[in-house]
Amino acid sequence: MTTVNVRLFAGLHALVGRRELAVSLPAGSTVEQLRRHLGEEYPVLQGFLPTLVCAVQEEVVPGEQVLAEGDRIELIPPIAGG
Repeated sequence: MTTVNVRLFAGLHALVGRRELAVSLPAGSTVEQLRRHLGEEYPVLQGFLPTLVCAVQEEVVPGEQVLAEGDRIELIPPIAGG
């Protein structure tokens, strides 16, 4: 198993009730698998997951990115401005 630390930004933390989560996934899991896991664990996030920007160690990564033990992951909703 691989444990990663997920930080939720904007209103996501209010929906989950926590700003940070420690998530255990099978070794070799990807960002996309993390998204699916979070959607199952926190169904309230399912509608947001496809649009979230995911950063690992402060670098935006694609869904195919393999996660490593202790990675710091930020999930950031899209920002709109005018």
